[in-house]
Amino acid sequence: MIVTASVYLFGGLAALATLLMLFQRNPVKAAMLMLTALLATAGLYLALSAQLLAVLQIILYAGAIMTLFIVALTVTPQALHDKPSAGHLKKVLGLAAAALILVELVKVSAALRGSPFSTAFSDAGTLDLARQLFGRFAYQFELLSLVILASIVAAVTLAAARKVER
Repeated sequence: MIVTASVYLFGGLAALATLLMLFQRNPVKAAMLMLTALLATAGLYLALSAQLLAVLQIILYAGAIMTLFIVALTVTPQALHDKPSAGHLKKVLGLAAAALILVELVKVSAALRGSPFSTAFSDAGTLDLARQLFGRFAYQFELLSLVILASIVAAVTLAAARKVER
């Protein structure tokens, strides 16, 4: 009962923060809303007894990815932030794409709802959850973390080079 309420609470918070982030024009506020969504996802992992995934979510995504975004926002010229807003057609197409993705996510969650998965703590619980989330793409997911790390290093290097030039 408490687990179900926690899942709905954190899931709703993650969905709300994500929707607000999509329609936010201020990039710093959008980054903070993304951080809220990432922390709510960590809360979901805790509610499902996946403590390791919750900690990794906070360290890797809420920590490293948000650091990359904040560094990128600080080194991006202000001229890029002052672009005119997208046309009406682009907004409609963007909303249609978001609706399509939402429908697909609902289909997948409905299909996974019937799959047997225990939320009780066990030694293999995290491994089972990782297999369900990543399946045969676990290796590629780990490679992606190296690409993200390289991006952070590149962003910091570019920021340091610009400070030296000034």
